[in-house]
Amino acid sequence: MAPLMVDSISSLPDEILCRILSLLSTKESVATSVLSKRWTHLCHHVPNLQFSDITVNTLPSILLFNQFVYSLLLSRDSAAGSNFVNTFRLHIRYDTFYFAYNFGFPNITKWINFVVQPKFTLKNLSLHFNGFSVEDLDQMNPPKLPLSIFTCKTLVSLSLRWFKADGYSFSSKGCQLPSLKILHLELLFFSDFPDFLLLLAGSPLLEDLLVSQLYFLGVMEDAVEDDSDSQDFKSLCLPNLTRADLAQCGCSWFPINALSSCVSLCIQTCSFYIEDDVVSKMKQFPVFHNLTDLKLHNNWELALKVLHLCPKLQNLQLYQDSLEAILNGENNQENTTEPEFVPQCISLYLRTCTIRNFLGLQGELKLAKYILKNGKNLQTMSIWGIWELPEIERELSACPKASATCELSIIYNRA
Repeated sequence: MAPLMVDSISSLPDEILCRILSLLSTKESVATSVLSKRWTHLCHHVPNLQFSDITVNTLPSILLFNQFVYSLLLSRDSAAGSNFVNTFRLHIRYDTFYFAYNFGFPNITKWINFVVQPKFTLKNLSLHFNGFSVEDLDQMNPPKLPLSIFTCKTLVSLSLRWFKADGYSFSSKGCQLPSLKILHLELLFFSDFPDFLLLLAGSPLLEDLLVSQLYFLGVMEDAVEDDSDSQDFKSLCLPNLTRADLAQCGCSWFPINALSSCVSLCIQTCSFYIEDDVVSKMKQFPVFHNLTDLKLHNNWELALKVLHLCPKLQNLQLYQDSLEAILNGENNQENTTEPEFVPQCISLYLRTCTIRNFLGLQGELKLAKYILKNGKNLQTMSIWGIWELPEIERELSACPKASATCELSIIYNRA
């Protein structure tokens, strides 16, 4: 006789089983209710509601999905011991704008307002509309975010893609996210630039900031820079911020002081506005004492000046739009001048340097050789070329290196 199978998992305490179920999607979690009576109600006590990679392309499928979400939310509101939602994640794609506007967005607004109620102590909120881009604005507008999100005091992580945050006024007191540590924004539309800054100001514990493709429907950010009343924004302080990615922020002005505590930073050099080794009158730039990882986009002429502000930098990546480099005439060797003093990070701390979209222009070549000749602790220099440049490769290979152990590699992006 074959030995009896022992269901050891079902004998675990409810708390552990719910934690296991929280690692699954909500659809998979609900499916376990058919296993046995032991599992019937467990899915209603799982703290995470996760609807990822959802695609609805017919009216019946939309109505069925809406009913499924409503039933789960109501179960959290009624079942004893289940009136909490730790995480609400919705990453959804509607097949047509008609479905999205008439059967999707109105319900999603209700779901958000439901889960951000204080009794649910929501910590993580992720809302992504997939398959849309800024070009789609010719046919439709992004849905408007409920104001309730920006006053949810329990939120720790907030990730938003393809929404509008306009039509209501932000204020220093109106936007309060006192627990927020992670903020990721992609394809977001604000009324004006100050609203975005007030969102940051209302998140004093922020540690991780990622911003990609912000758009402003009203006052442009340049107007804020010239506004005499904007000093509060320029003194914006985010003392806990350790990681920031603003390379595709969509604004040419940002209060750099707010990034001074970062350990990892990705940004465009045009945000620094450094001219002739003198910080522009519009900003007073900090020294990034904690910064060890830096990605710089766009203008390489400013790279060495920026590096003087990063004394402990260990890893550097440089990106530049190739067409922009040609149009700006960066093949002129006089465009780049070596500083009188070598930045401390290059001479003492820099370990890795990566240069992408390398064209072999004189400015690029001069910068690469400068780092090789002065990086005493440099371990790797990786250069990604647009096309093969054998003469440049030979020149770099023959370049004197301050580090005897530095490995130079040149890779070409072949189609």
